[in-house]
Amino acid sequence: MKVAFPYFGYDTIALKNFLEMLGAEVVLPPLPTERTLSLGTKYSPELICLPFKITLGNFIEALEAGADTLFMAAGARKCRFGYYHFIQETILKQIDNNVDFYPISQYTPFEFIFQKMPKIFSVSPARVMKSINFLLAHSRLIENFRKLVRQARVIDFTLASIHEKHALEIIADAINLMQIRKARKEIKALFNFADDLPENIIKVGLVGEIYLMLEPFANHDIEKELGKMGVLVLNNRSLYRHIKHLLHIDFDRIKLNHRAYKYLKESPGGEALNTVGEARTFIKNGVDGIIHIFPFTCMPENIALEALQKMSDDYSVPILSLSIDEHTSKIGLLTRLEAFIDILKRVKNQKAVSRVPRSSLLTPH
Repeated sequence: MKVAFPYFGYDTIALKNFLEMLGAEVVLPPLPTERTLSLGTKYSPELICLPFKITLGNFIEALEAGADTLFMAAGARKCRFGYYHFIQETILKQIDNNVDFYPISQYTPFEFIFQKMPKIFSVSPARVMKSINFLLAHSRLIENFRKLVRQARVIDFTLASIHEKHALEIIADAINLMQIRKARKEIKALFNFADDLPENIIKVGLVGEIYLMLEPFANHDIEKELGKMGVLVLNNRSLYRHIKHLLHIDFDRIKLNHRAYKYLKESPGGEALNTVGEARTFIKNGVDGIIHIFPFTCMPENIALEALQKMSDDYSVPILSLSIDEHTSKIGLLTRLEAFIDILKRVKNQKAVSRVPRSSLLTPH
């Protein structure tokens, strides 16, 4: 069994190690490129979302690399993500009829641990539980790393990039819980130069559709580009949190739903409630602005957009919404980001001036 799955940002490392712990030989496709997107677009329905096209391109390149078994996450409810695996399997069977395609749906933890995974990999439920425990620890390590590297980019982007490569090697080599604990300390030491951030730093909360938030190719490396501008990005979405949600142990999700309720009273599907709840949390914690990224034609995020616009008016916090598809230009996206950050800087400076007592402004120095 030569297994492959779509890239999922930094968390690809954790998913690869998880499958290897279950005894699979993982055959990853090349990192996503324009060829990946072109292949996916060629075989996709015209108006389907960008994540569908990129992940389909990943699968096609994985088959070219020798994979014979493909895994794809599967959604539910009102979002089109719930139909991805049906359509992708049909397309991929036309390309290679011998491929085995497994949708990993939002099973109950009991189904996943005791029925689905033991059957696919011919392993015991105990081994599945051990692998999931490792996946949780590994994905949490990656979540912590992502927070540190975001801070480091603001202080010294070049040094942060060098340490980022080293940190990813440390993460990939951590194949048991003891090594994960050691890796956490090593990575923290790598980025200790970024412990103290400037007081006047621009902080931006990133919200939106989970795949675009976590896969750098899909979002044109938006976090790195903002880091180059000296902007601290806050992004609470991660594989670690998503796994906790699937295992019904993510109590933060309940808080987010509660915070979203004022602006979005029920879920339209996808990540919309998370988007609204996270945005409101970021605003209450003092961010200077919100950036909302989502696939063009994404129904849940377009509904969330209406809620975010109302929130922006209520809190007087600027919000930039970016809908992205295969035609999105990185240059155009950067132009919009730069203009937005300029607005945030002006607003922040005006607020700083308004807080200074008039007498101190008139005092000669």
